[in-house]
Amino acid sequence: MMKLPPLPELSPEEKKMPLAKYYMEAYPPEPLKQQLIDAGPMDPGDAIPADDFLDLLRPEGYRTEFGYCLMPDGTGYIALYERSVPGVTGQMMGWYVRWMNFYSKSMVPGQGNLRYKLWMPYDHLDHSFVNGKDPTDGINTLETLDIGAGSRPVACVRRNLDLKQLGFTDKMEKELADAGCRVSAAWETFEIPGSHICLSITRPCPWGGTETLSREWIGWKPGDGKLVRDDFPLCSEEYLKNVVIHNTIEHAHLPRFLPQLYAEYKDRPIDAD
Repeated sequence: MMKLPPLPELSPEEKKMPLAKYYMEAYPPEPLKQQLIDAGPMDPGDAIPADDFLDLLRPEGYRTEFGYCLMPDGTGYIALYERSVPGVTGQMMGWYVRWMNFYSKSMVPGQGNLRYKLWMPYDHLDHSFVNGKDPTDGINTLETLDIGAGSRPVACVRRNLDLKQLGFTDKMEKELADAGCRVSAAWETFEIPGSHICLSITRPCPWGGTETLSREWIGWKPGDGKLVRDDFPLCSEEYLKNVVIHNTIEHAHLPRFLPQLYAEYKDRPIDAD
């Protein structure tokens, strides 16, 4: 089992906030996922090429659902698979992903957003709506992706992606909706060159609850009705592996604090400490 670093220390101002009680150490990836990570990169031949990225959006069936690799053209690819977690509802998640874009009244400018740090304390630093009120103009994110190793944080803007401009038809949308599926798509740009395309589908799971199949194509952006190259200089096998570890840890960490956080804060003012 991998050993996680010590929990980063909060500022004196953050420590005084009632919210700080939800800031806690996370657990490493579960053993089966750690074995897959330790096995190294997946076969690029099992990846969904960027040209066919909409092939992910199927109501059933599986491919290689967990792993990472550099593609032959030098771009990156990440596949993630998660099951719904007992005790964490879609309503809770919808509330949290909005709530963490606002600052509590006692947060000090320049110290980041403690609400976002709760989710992945080793890497998350700051999170906010670009326009200060909603995701229309994108979401600002500041984080590292090295599981607390101390690399320089990289700022990102995450924007919703209109799949209808990239070949996603009304018929496809209806078929997925009728099958109980939800689709999420985003385009990430950074303070450095390069882009990421993120796509996921949440659908009924044959073993109960729901399952979410996610993909990330690193070094691609939307353009001319398809995805086009936009090389990302940090892309390497080490970077991709760290992203997989990061996402695996943060998903497993949610049930440790979100149900209690939601119960305490869901009806409080948006700037409550």
